[in-house]
Amino acid sequence: MKKIFFFISLLLFFGIELPRASATPIANSNDSLTHSKLRFSLITCDAGDDLYTIWGHTAIRVVDSVNHTDFVFNFGSFDFNTPNFVAKFMKGDLIYFISVDTYSNFLYEYQYYARDVHEQVLNLKAAEKEKWYSELQINLIGNNRFYLYNFITDNCTTRVKDGLFKHYQVNQYSIGIHSFREEVVAGPYNNGLGWVGLGIDLLLGTVSDQTPNLNQEAFLPILLYKKLALNPRFVLATNHLKYNNKPVEKGIQPIAILILFLAIYIFVAFWNKLLTQRIARILDIILLFLFGVGGALVLYMSQISLHNACHDNYNLIWLHPLYLLVIPIYFISKKWTSYLGYVFFIATAILMISSHWIPQHFSAPVMVLMVISLFLQIRLIQRGKLENKK
Repeated sequence: MKKIFFFISLLLFFGIELPRASATPIANSNDSLTHSKLRFSLITCDAGDDLYTIWGHTAIRVVDSVNHTDFVFNFGSFDFNTPNFVAKFMKGDLIYFISVDTYSNFLYEYQYYARDVHEQVLNLKAAEKEKWYSELQINLIGNNRFYLYNFITDNCTTRVKDGLFKHYQVNQYSIGIHSFREEVVAGPYNNGLGWVGLGIDLLLGTVSDQTPNLNQEAFLPILLYKKLALNPRFVLATNHLKYNNKPVEKGIQPIAILILFLAIYIFVAFWNKLLTQRIARILDIILLFLFGVGGALVLYMSQISLHNACHDNYNLIWLHPLYLLVIPIYFISKKWTSYLGYVFFIATAILMISSHWIPQHFSAPVMVLMVISLFLQIRLIQRGKLENKK
């Protein structure tokens, strides 16, 4: 049930961690700030098993050798006890906040969940470190802690990245990101959760197909890590803490299962036996329901949600809630079932033919889903023709 719940809200979770620490300012750390010897490190954590950890995590570590403190600042905290939590998730107006914890406590969680941690010690000037440390502490005061999360432009990684770029120019080198979509969808696929990747792929709109500029491209933990790795003069040392000894099991990819399903669907539809025809009709209803529910989610995320990466989604042309309307009509009127089948088929066919010119990328698994929807629509059309033959 936990994974089902997170599938509903999966778009909002990458790059974040549950809050573990106090979000109050660090006591007495300003007493000798101007004389402190600070060490800043970028902390990049590998993906975990839960959906909200698929893309890893970014934090900033600050060691103060004068005050003898070692803190980790985490911009990815949120509160599960927030009223209307799921609704806020879906709409995109859930508030996130910065929290702070000791480095030892921070590492304990990743050791417990067997997730590797990578540290890049940053080569900042003393004045730059002191200024950034002061800004981090100011962020812990009152309402400064809170911000409206955006999973592409304002998340735990971009908050650290923006603070970093303010104090040091690391934008000379590109890490070669083609689109936001490509990187977001790759996370689940690379961690054995292909169906989650496919679900995200369906929900993302044209905004996610834009190519990030040099300042935007390091918007996920591993991307910021790679960005800094291209600037060796900026990284004094790189330390790797290995906690994970388990290989990633990717399993059967969704596209293989979808192609197999399509083959079975076509087979039972064309085998003119009573049993196979009943199975074909059952598959019709199942697909109408799944496409209808999926279409309702795509409609909500693209038209109502504040997640701008889901806006302007051309998948609505073939994946929409109108499939749910067809379910009762399927049993009531074969003629109207056929009419709706024609409308859906024409819309889907036009989309597939013109997909090359549309500013949205359709992956191979999504295209297979479109073909399945086309065959379903042909089945709806044929239902009316069977009525005419009678």
